[in-house]
Amino acid sequence: MLTMKKTTLIKNLIALLLVLTIGSISAQERIAVIQDSQVKLLDAANGDLVNPSFITLDSGTPKALIQVDDEIWITYQLGDKIERYDLEGNILSTIDTGMDNIRGLGIVNGTEVWVCNSGTNNGAPGDAIIRFDFNGNNLGSFPITPQSDSPFDIIDRGNGEVYISYSGSDNIERRDYSGTFLGNIVEPGVVSFIQQIEIEEPGVILAAVFSVISGGNQNGLYRFSETDGSIIDFWNLGNLRGVAKLGDGDILWSSGAGVSKLNPVTGVSVLISGGSAQYFGRLNLDGCTTPATPTGNAMQSFVQGATLADIVVDPTDVTWFATEDDAINNENALPLNTVLVDGETYYAVNIVDGCLSNPFAVTVTVTLSVTEFNDANFSFYPNPTADILTLKYTAVISEISISNLLGQNISELRPNSSEVALDLSFLPKGIYLITVKAVENSRTIKIIKE
Repeated sequence: MLTMKKTTLIKNLIALLLVLTIGSISAQERIAVIQDSQVKLLDAANGDLVNPSFITLDSGTPKALIQVDDEIWITYQLGDKIERYDLEGNILSTIDTGMDNIRGLGIVNGTEVWVCNSGTNNGAPGDAIIRFDFNGNNLGSFPITPQSDSPFDIIDRGNGEVYISYSGSDNIERRDYSGTFLGNIVEPGVVSFIQQIEIEEPGVILAAVFSVISGGNQNGLYRFSETDGSIIDFWNLGNLRGVAKLGDGDILWSSGAGVSKLNPVTGVSVLISGGSAQYFGRLNLDGCTTPATPTGNAMQSFVQGATLADIVVDPTDVTWFATEDDAINNENALPLNTVLVDGETYYAVNIVDGCLSNPFAVTVTVTLSVTEFNDANFSFYPNPTADILTLKYTAVISEISISNLLGQNISELRPNSSEVALDLSFLPKGIYLITVKAVENSRTIKIIKE
């Protein structure tokens, strides 16, 4: 267990790293916010106002915006439309059919845009998620059940899962890419009226909470545990609509009073821009769309002689770096045959069409082993699998553990058998890591659950 002094030291080091990396943020990376019928641009590192009138908007309560490839899409909650702009702020086209009372939107699975809809006018489907391709074609919708649920924001968590926030049932839930409900993260009744949400870091969800529960939790800015939905931190800041994390560690938040910046260490919040504001969005105005950050277990163990190619992350075709600065600047990439050093941290970057993701850090433990796990005598099938995964080894398999790509342990068992029929039917669709231990050695494999 960490002592208080060690915990404080770690927090200070993290804060220092954030400050040191501010200069590495692209000069064209901006956080946009909708305020007073304008899209305003803020510095993604420190929240400074860069452009107070990037796009002038119509009436009809513009609510949320995202970047879709080389376009900017903006929803109008009461205007019942989506306006599409280029990266210079010039309008391209409008989608204005089949929607009513729309709010947040997000890119899902890298191929679709999902929009939160609540009304039934204009032939809209009511409380539902409406799906579009990147060309603006309506791909259909799926209903939110029960129908009292009113979706307000949506983010793709990766690994086949989407998070949705609600004002009707006041929860944050998980769904797969087909829209199937997987369970709640934040249960109904904990807070009231959740608007914009964002993943602050693996395991932590930022949430803008608009309303007060009579006799219960207040409105304001919340940090929720991604694992069990518990409240990690809370700041009573008023009727929040939007939320976004800055590069320096501060947190932007918006309300009817304006756009402000909170220092989560001191709890001090300062106003950046006055006037009624809505959601934030992240833009790369040089036309580069940031790929998904790699995922995996942040702590991994190997036997002596293992290389970077043995580290398990998703996607598998990442580029590795020895330092975070190198990873951010795409400098001094390491070859996959680089031998792992005990205690070192390596940084994986997903590079797509020359665009870099945020780096994902993996710290390795390298141990000596007299007898290594013999891959030639080990087999597993089928992969992908819908239910049963068969594991066979010439030695007795003593332990099996299942975890997700965030490194969260899901299940453990001790079969003490050389052949195991592992039942995975209880798992949602996605990618999982299964560690098999035999004698004093282990092997981790990646399994796709259909």
